[in-house]
Amino acid sequence: MELSSAKVVSVPVEESPFTVEEEYEVQVPPEQPLPPICTFIGPVVLSLVFFSMVGVLVRVHLTRLFTYTGEPIYGLIWVQMLGCFIMGVAMQLKGVLISYSPALNTGITTGLCGSITTFSSWQLLIFQEFFNTSRFGHSKFRNFLGGMSVLTTTLGCSVAALRLGQMIGDEALIAYIHFAKSTLRTSPRLAEPARRRDGWLAWDKWAKLDIVLVISGIVGAIAAAVVVALAPRTRSVSIALLFGPVGTLLRWRLASLNTEHKRLAKCLPHIFAGLPFGTLIANVLGSATLAIVHILQTGVVVRPSISSCYVLAAVSDGFCGCLTTISTFAAEINVLRSRLSMLYAGISIVVAQTLFILVAGLYFETATVNYSVC
Repeated sequence: MELSSAKVVSVPVEESPFTVEEEYEVQVPPEQPLPPICTFIGPVVLSLVFFSMVGVLVRVHLTRLFTYTGEPIYGLIWVQMLGCFIMGVAMQLKGVLISYSPALNTGITTGLCGSITTFSSWQLLIFQEFFNTSRFGHSKFRNFLGGMSVLTTTLGCSVAALRLGQMIGDEALIAYIHFAKSTLRTSPRLAEPARRRDGWLAWDKWAKLDIVLVISGIVGAIAAAVVVALAPRTRSVSIALLFGPVGTLLRWRLASLNTEHKRLAKCLPHIFAGLPFGTLIANVLGSATLAIVHILQTGVVVRPSISSCYVLAAVSDGFCGCLTTISTFAAEINVLRSRLSMLYAGISIVVAQTLFILVAGLYFETATVNYSVC
């Protein structure tokens, strides 16, 4: 893949809290298309594998930490906020991350943030409140209020965390530029020089950080497989570590539809032009999969075994959790025009809830459900 020349943007000194007499010339790399499929075994993929596994661990254990009797708010909201906050910081430091390794930038944003946050589990919580699966003595109106509370608090807190991350990222970028200019006496390293990459398979052309990411991805996958084999009690999490990268890589490829959707645009009304179809499809597909998994976990169709429960939990926390994302969802809402932003958020939520109702809701209304099977 050949990189085009990077454009130069000047950062005014008056925006910086530091006293520096000259402007900093910041090289901002242009947007690059996703690499072709032949590059799938390079640093980007293994970076996504490694960071998605880290994201699964953070999400699962942080949710468990904040889930307890008498909790003031559901535990999942904290992981959503954390992932969106990191995404906001990474968005502002994109040039710095790419200067060290494009795979690092992709790994942190798409791999880590996308795997910490989860759109499908958010939709499951909303569905559970609408249908009162906890069997509280609520009226249907109270059930509706509960679902809307989960919807609005998660969406609002996620967007707020993203904006906070962007503000912190701006300050971190200014501090980095000042440190490089005044202490290191060198130009800030904010983008790699334009150069031709002969292919990600050519290991001799990888940066040192690329090699570290490749090794981390391979070692992480092997370690997860070993834990699955040797530690049966942790299989609900360790198997999820193997399923998570599959969902992350699928979402990464679907992201190409966010910009390359001309064929889709021709088949849809003009009002839908500009929607990030890749993220939309990933979130809807993951939500539909989680609805099916939720049915199987409750034992409505067939009573699952212990091993089946491990696999179902891995599909839920690993594949569905990493295939769907709120961090990218919130970032896209933040940059789209207001009308298109509201349309995108509305379509994503309504379609996901419709699938949950059609797939799982009908079973819960017509069958005797044992909610404690898995």
